[in-house]
Amino acid sequence: MTTSSETSTERPAAKARAAFQPWQFYILLAMLGATGAVILSRNTHPVALLLLSAAVVCAGLVGVAFHHALAGLFGQVGPPAAPSDRARAQFEREKALILRSIKELEFDHQMGKVSEADFNDIGGRLRARAMTLMQDLDRTVIEAPAKPAADEPADPPAGMCAVCGSANDTDARFCKQCGHKLGNRRR
Repeated sequence: MTTSSETSTERPAAKARAAFQPWQFYILLAMLGATGAVILSRNTHPVALLLLSAAVVCAGLVGVAFHHALAGLFGQVGPPAAPSDRARAQFEREKALILRSIKELEFDHQMGKVSEADFNDIGGRLRARAMTLMQDLDRTVIEAPAKPAADEPADPPAGMCAVCGSANDTDARFCKQCGHKLGNRRR
């Protein structure tokens, strides 16, 4: 069995998720409460027992929601973690697919294949998803590329702006941050 460095670095996160969570306590407590309620209510119709058990379990779910709300109110919930390189690559792929879908939708609309109402509905949803993906990508920290040696010309990687250093799509002609023309190398 071989393990990659990516697999070995994700193990602490998996162990953290395996720890006992507060919601598990509430569900366990609700199940114990439902069991106790059924035991204490002898000679009761089975439908009433089911309703009683469901009510106690629902009370446990309300406890989970209340705990989560209080934890968020008092700041015990941490900020969302930055996505991993794998998640960032997935965001990039999905963003490219969404943008391509928008272009195809616009083309189909211009050709008369898509009605105005469908164009507005589908286009709005695609644009909203694209904006969400771009915000997720902007939240990730992009490490600066290594500085070239003094005798080598400073040539940024494809899609990287030489002026502001922001990452762009490899087929982009202009920087999405500063508008500077990118010198993409096409090979």
